[in-house]
Amino acid sequence: MTPLPTVTITSRRLHLRVLASGGPRILALHLDEGPNLLAETPNARWETPWGEFALLGGHRLWHAPEAFPRSYWPDLIGPDAEQIDHGVILRSAIDPGGIAKSITITLDPTHPRVHLRHTLTNNGLWPVELAPWAITQLAPGGLAIVPLHNGQPPTNPLLPNRQIAFWPYTPLPDPRLSFGDDYILIDTSQAGPPAKIGTHSAAGWLAYLYQETMFVKLAVYHPHGRYPDRNCNLEVYYDHSCTELETLAPLHHLEPGATVIHDEIWQVLPWSTTIDQHDLFKALAKVAEELV
Repeated sequence: MTPLPTVTITSRRLHLRVLASGGPRILALHLDEGPNLLAETPNARWETPWGEFALLGGHRLWHAPEAFPRSYWPDLIGPDAEQIDHGVILRSAIDPGGIAKSITITLDPTHPRVHLRHTLTNNGLWPVELAPWAITQLAPGGLAIVPLHNGQPPTNPLLPNRQIAFWPYTPLPDPRLSFGDDYILIDTSQAGPPAKIGTHSAAGWLAYLYQETMFVKLAVYHPHGRYPDRNCNLEVYYDHSCTELETLAPLHHLEPGATVIHDEIWQVLPWSTTIDQHDLFKALAKVAEELV
């Protein structure tokens, strides 16, 4: 596949490389002079009725629920990226269902932090039910952390406060999964088949430890929203090529001409790999609290 034109945006600590047109895609994320935290998947491609869909890796915007071929519409041809102060706006063409995507990326000028505004607009003739779905493919071999709750005492201790969903292809038991009271750890350095889990968690964040760098992404949690995939707002897919951290917004009845927004904040930090697992949830919860 011929290399695609890209644009690089930088802050004091972060370097991002994005597609120069179409997508929208973020292809690389570096803290200081460190490695690319995002996965590169040049061989992941699928034939669709509209041509070949190329995954590329990195960060993308989809809308749930997932379906083939709708979710896999080839999106590499589209409007040029628009430079803005401290960032860029990436836009897609309008897909066959009438949906246009955009991601506004803004780098914090002083902290290793990124603000992302994901937007879906219905340019079709009919209402559509969908949920914005922000998917970040990270380099394989790290440790994913999935919080099962927000750390607050339950309002009613007689009712359940933790929910886990398993996709049909997820093997159980899976030695890559480790369950604690507050979180699930996924050790993607271990070999295994493709797998995916999800949760409905008021925490609203996911994290990934890769080569002494911690990547945290936070999205707004809507307690009264109806989420896709058996009410999951946080999901993680993992295989030998990447680990996907995925946040979702609630399902929306999107009228023609209407727009729905899903915001994320990313924080990238140096992180000790020797931190005790018992303290991991508290430390990451504190990071996420500072992002709100």
